[in-house]
Amino acid sequence: MLRKVSEPTYQAAFGALAMAVQNYVAAKPGLQQGLYWYDTHKTQIKRGDDRYRMPDGSFSTTNLPALEWSDIAVVVEIKNDDMASTAHHVRGQILQDFIDMTETLPRRFMIGLTLAQHGDICVYVCVPGGVYSAQLGSLHLAGKTKPSTDNANPTVDDQRVVAFLLLLQERLCKDSGHLTGKNMRLPVKFSFGDIPDTLTDGKSSDMHQSTNICPELSEKDVAKGGIYGRHWHLRGQRTWVYPAQLKRKIADQPDEIDDVFFKFQWSFDGDGEIDVHRFVLERGVPHVPKLLHTAIIEGKAYGTHGPKFKGEAMVMEYVGKSVKSLFGNDTLCTPSKIIDIFAGYVHTLVAAAGIDINGQYALHRDISIGNLMVTEDGSPYIIDWGSARVCTEDENSRSPAKEIIGTGIYMGIRILAGCNLRSVIDDLESMFLVLVHCIWLTYGKMDTNYEYLWITTTFSLLKTMRVSWLGIQTNFILYMGVSETLPEALHALVESLYELLFPSTFFIGALDANSPDPRQKYFDVSKWLGAFDNAANIARKECNISMPNLEMLRGHVRTNSDRRISFIDEPSFPPQEVTDKENCSQNLSDDGFEELLSEGSEASFPETLTQHSSKKQLSDLTNHSGNKKHRV
Repeated sequence: MLRKVSEPTYQAAFGALAMAVQNYVAAKPGLQQGLYWYDTHKTQIKRGDDRYRMPDGSFSTTNLPALEWSDIAVVVEIKNDDMASTAHHVRGQILQDFIDMTETLPRRFMIGLTLAQHGDICVYVCVPGGVYSAQLGSLHLAGKTKPSTDNANPTVDDQRVVAFLLLLQERLCKDSGHLTGKNMRLPVKFSFGDIPDTLTDGKSSDMHQSTNICPELSEKDVAKGGIYGRHWHLRGQRTWVYPAQLKRKIADQPDEIDDVFFKFQWSFDGDGEIDVHRFVLERGVPHVPKLLHTAIIEGKAYGTHGPKFKGEAMVMEYVGKSVKSLFGNDTLCTPSKIIDIFAGYVHTLVAAAGIDINGQYALHRDISIGNLMVTEDGSPYIIDWGSARVCTEDENSRSPAKEIIGTGIYMGIRILAGCNLRSVIDDLESMFLVLVHCIWLTYGKMDTNYEYLWITTTFSLLKTMRVSWLGIQTNFILYMGVSETLPEALHALVESLYELLFPSTFFIGALDANSPDPRQKYFDVSKWLGAFDNAANIARKECNISMPNLEMLRGHVRTNSDRRISFIDEPSFPPQEVTDKENCSQNLSDDGFEELLSEGSEASFPETLTQHSSKKQLSDLTNHSGNKKHRV
């Protein structure tokens, strides 16, 4: 009968092995110390949201008393013999560890180890293409597998574990997956030359060697979400955006310092953000940040059929904060300012989507509260063109997009319903959802079920709730709980935009996933201008201030009245997401929402897992994520 091994026993055994390998490397001439073992199963490591987690073990790149997630190069989770090393619970902990590791520091890869039932050790590798795993070996501590004498020769499994720990010591002292290839924390100073395998983009001015990028982030900034982007995603595109300063050294003169955004992302090979961003800038699309410097890192495919990835580094002009901050600013949060700023967003989207003389146009495809920016003086900007595409007019039948694009709570109703033909109307609908979300946060009632519209992560449930909310215009305003507090001008604006997006002929509860958007037939940007003009006239009764962005939109409409818009074809959602045919007149009540919510809400990151089938060879990797980008 085999004797079960407890978690403390495995914890002590693995710690002894890790320390033995570490001491061997430290004492061996010519070997450089790369990793330091920490038994962290009782050590709370602070996360960016002010909470703490305790991984069972960590291999750190620094020998410091206070361990941070940015220091960890390899994370370890240990269980007892009652749980398999490949169990969902263990894998879930490793995935959360990876999220915490990437939260404050750009990483090209992450490594995790699990130890559990029968002493089995699995290795997990997280790369831009997904999360992969393989069985590494075993620690033989129980029953028939226990060596008969203390001097018994190690098994092949034992040797494989030790060899892998030695490999980590050797390789990770040179590159622990950090963006710059250095064992450093942020904030730091670095240049593009510090990023391994970087090719300076010839279409952008080269950064001089004495030019440093300095992320301006204190621990307090990080805890409050000072880092933007999608760095917690474990598959598909991963991005980090830092408010930073660009410092240039000039001989015999003070340093030149500019406030900028530094952005880095891993994305699919092909049209990247730099290409699309440059395309909209060259077309003169307004309210898009200027690119100051760009660079490319050549990636590679991972796994047998993994997609090829590339890294993109960008320094762009500073464009303020999320539009959400506008609504908490007593100076800017006036109906006139809000109307003017959102008129600027409309201008950007329709200008990018207009078909030019080459038959090309651009769709953003990921308008969200984090991608609409505003400066302190009220200038609007749209960032994050990494999900955008430069399209051609004859592209109606096919698109290379292989993933669901967008931020779930701001996706247009057609995208939630599985429609695979997208146009600028979907971008405008997402912008509208950002507007009403901000209005509710400012003027609405916080203790209603309406808030679940902005936190639900399951597509089918979100679609059902959205149809209930938007199915009838009276419900739309009423359920937001803003009827008595919303200024008249903003009330008029959201009602007018609602009528443009959801006319009586557009049945949002029964959409054909394979047909073009029927709203394209009568789309007229001059009607959108009319909605903003009407709201502006009401706002001027109380405060007659200039609205430069609205004036720019008026000029665009006047000079581009004959420019057409088009759409692109993308793959449909999985069938289970498009089979529901809700009644478009369904009444929205508290009871109705509670019934929907009783169905439950799936978390987004467990969807990265597929059925696990571990292999004995490290080279046979199990993909835990696939290549889809469910941005919910």
